[in-house]
Amino acid sequence: MAVVINGNGAVTGLTALPDSAMAEGSIIQVIETVKIDTFSMTGRTFTDVTGLSVTITPSSNSSKVLIIPSISLGARDGARHGYRILRGSTVIGVGDSDGSRIQYTQQGGNLPDNTSVHSHTFFFLDSPATTSATTYKIQLRSETDVSGYPVYINRSHQDGDDVSYGRSATTITAMEVQA
Repeated sequence: MAVVINGNGAVTGLTALPDSAMAEGSIIQVIETVKIDTFSMTGRTFTDVTGLSVTITPSSNSSKVLIIPSISLGARDGARHGYRILRGSTVIGVGDSDGSRIQYTQQGGNLPDNTSVHSHTFFFLDSPATTSATTYKIQLRSETDVSGYPVYINRSHQDGDDVSYGRSATTITAMEVQA
């Protein structure tokens, strides 16, 4: 194919490659959700984080989807907590099942004080084997079943309205990868 740049700097003669012609490992599409508001929960039940999901429609059954959550977690000092990724209602990207242990994607806890927020970023290459719209979401869980020990997204336990405290952003990104 010839590429022509005319006197005005316009490019002509280019055509887009179909997804099927992309090299293996090429990124075909990127979808991201950014959560800037806060979220809190208490209890030992995995809970959907409001506004923290992403939907992608793979162009091929053989495509992979790279899921990248980047989550700002806060908790009361000593409150252990964690999150997991789901594709629809299927839990993915978690640790091994062993006895009564909880399967997390990542976990945190024992923050040094009530003003701390920790960032957790994870990369998981999924094989959804579909060309249907596929939703990935995040669920959060506390290991403390006491109302005074909540877990937070995008804020610390103490959240005073002054320059000693801050707010964060959290994202979940889905990238279709040619396979």
